[in-house]
This record gives sequence, C-alpha cells and structure tokens, in this order.
Amino acid sequence: MQLKKPRYIRKETYAVGAVLGKITCNKRDRVDFDGDLMKMSSQRYYLFLHKGCTCVRCKLEGTFFAKEQTAGEKSYHFNLYGIRDGEEILFTKDHIIPKSKGGPDKYTNYDTMCETCNSEKGNENNG
Repeated sequence: MQLKKPRYIRKETYAVGAVLGKITCNKRDRVDFDGDLMKMSSQRYYLFLHKGCTCVRCKLEGTFFAKEQTAGEKSYHFNLYGIRDGEEILFTKDHIIPKSKGGPDKYTNYDTMCETCNSEKGNENNG
C-alpha cells in the first residue's frame, strides 16, 4: 500500500488578524513572516479580508492561517483553515457562478467557502 503524499508542507501557523493585516494590492510587495518573504496580493487573500473568513454555506469560521508550500515548490503561501470535529478544513475562493458556466475570475464573483462545501456544491451556482 502506498501512502498518500501530503498536499502541503506546513512550516508555521498564524492568527487570522496577523495575516489579514498584511494584505496588499501591490503585486511586487513582499512581507517578511519569520524570515520568509511572502507575496500578500492574491485574490484569495483579498477575498478573505473583504468578504470574511466564514463559509457562506455551513458558517464554519476560518480560525488560523498556515504558512505552507506545495511539495516541490520553493516559496510559501498562506492557507486558511477552520476546525470541525477536530479536523482541519481548508478554505477556498469559490466562484459564485462557476467558470464552466461563464463565471468570471473577478472579486465580485467570489465567495469564501470551506473545501467541504465547495466540493459538495460542485458546478452549481451559489444561492
């Protein structure tokens, strides 16, 4: 039996406010988080800052950010997580109108959603 490789390699965790307070619109800005220069201008971060860290479907609250890297990558990024029944649940940037149905990659078409709800929603419109 082959073990499943972890999706992300975690370095540290941070309080929500510590990360949200460092978000910038300037794509060139990098912020030092304990020795790692982090790009803080992603659409996902902007969504969490302005639309909140709570899943629009199940109301699970994102309670911490983890500084992680994808296996094989050199740089780190932040992922937002909430806890349900002792399990960490990743938060996502969900398209309100799915891309497959013509939904744009724009802030006005995004909602905060936990990965569980996003997976259950699939290709359906929010609402």
